[in-house]
Amino acid sequence: MSHNLYNYFRKSLSIAGSKFENLEIGHVDRQFDFSYFKISEAQAKKHRLYFYANNRAASDLENISSGVNNKPFSEMGEDGTRRYFYLVAVSSDFFISSQSRDRITNLNTKIEYAGKRKPIKDHLISLAKQHILEIESVYTTEQRTRMVAEVEHLIAIDPLLRRGLGNMSAVDFVQKRSITETREQLAQDLFVERFRQKFDFTKLDHNATVNELVELVKTKIPEDAKEALAVYVAYRNHVIRIFRELLNKQEDGLATEDKVHQLIYPRYKDSEEIDYSSHNLWLLDDDLAYARYISSDRTPDGSHRAKGQYAHDLLINNEDELMVVEMKRPQKTGYSADSDSVTNDPVDQLKKQISDIRKKGKIKTSSGREITIPPDTMVRGYVLADWNDSLQSYLEMEDFMITNYGGQMAYRYYKTLNLIEVVAFDRLVDRASNRNEAFVQMLEGRSTFDRKPKGTLFNISEATNKRQR
Repeated sequence: MSHNLYNYFRKSLSIAGSKFENLEIGHVDRQFDFSYFKISEAQAKKHRLYFYANNRAASDLENISSGVNNKPFSEMGEDGTRRYFYLVAVSSDFFISSQSRDRITNLNTKIEYAGKRKPIKDHLISLAKQHILEIESVYTTEQRTRMVAEVEHLIAIDPLLRRGLGNMSAVDFVQKRSITETREQLAQDLFVERFRQKFDFTKLDHNATVNELVELVKTKIPEDAKEALAVYVAYRNHVIRIFRELLNKQEDGLATEDKVHQLIYPRYKDSEEIDYSSHNLWLLDDDLAYARYISSDRTPDGSHRAKGQYAHDLLINNEDELMVVEMKRPQKTGYSADSDSVTNDPVDQLKKQISDIRKKGKIKTSSGREITIPPDTMVRGYVLADWNDSLQSYLEMEDFMITNYGGQMAYRYYKTLNLIEVVAFDRLVDRASNRNEAFVQMLEGRSTFDRKPKGTLFNISEATNKRQR
């Protein structure tokens, strides 16, 4: 049996073109060459990019599907429709290889380009994505046309969203967005831009007093901005209601851990693939919504769980603190440190996960970017579970401090693992509901934030001020 190798490789791989870009680095123009290849769907599953120096690959393959196309492109050929992904090779005399030639050492140098300061690697990936969209001009035009229609539809439904356009047309607005944005993401963008059109808080005087800020919030935020806030608060109330329902037994049985996980943050994704509008991390803590990096159901090596590997439920890197979260199925029992099933020993699960991250000293994102975790980084482990006698007995045996102040929880300090906390689902959802209620009170005019304090401390303060006058 014979094979025609020419036909085989012609169907599997074809050249899509090449481009070059100049970037100013250290006051010197450096040229970077981009080569584009179309790889058959049978040989590739994602759009990828790699860097090479000295005529050999010197980096891992980067996933560049986000912001381009999560699916393969297609074209008509001699044998019918052909589906393919892009493989991009980037080279330059600027690249410096490591001694082993398995990586490029100067890719993470930060430079200013196109009004943004970020690592050279990120600039080159952005340019590669832009080139692909230029090559696939028909796809790009169709996507932009769809997005414009979506924006016009959203404005027709809610005319107030038109203010999110500012002085732009729908076409101009869409040009500034990622080409893969859904209708929901476009609605979120219009919503956010509408706020920004109303009041630019970045122009505030940094020396403004607390009283001046309070007066500004009370008198300068327009009524329709408050109406938009009311819509967001209503959305959060809806999410909280769904969360409570997931914790109760349904007609088809108990909710799975997966459903709770998906409500809080999409599984198998990280913050390089989705933005803050696509998750509900505020259920845990409002500050987490804007963390530097978030990973869900992935390993520290940046991949999905393989046989024998663990994958953290949630990993959140924020400033000098790392949080690792382990979630349990609602109403789960059977906790024991001696159990054959690792899921029955969540404290040991977290200890192993944190220890592994400590040893590696780094985590890897979905795009292959490495994030260093210094030895002095504070690490907090969280177990989220329904509180019951089984869990309490298990925690007592593990020498945890147990408290019911504001809801059931327990904690224990470790020398190198830092802090592990176990938080009841009920406590979590109640605290999220209480935080949201504060917004509700402000919107309904029931807040007491503008009332003068009363009581002994206030009287002492007033008396002191009078003596000083």
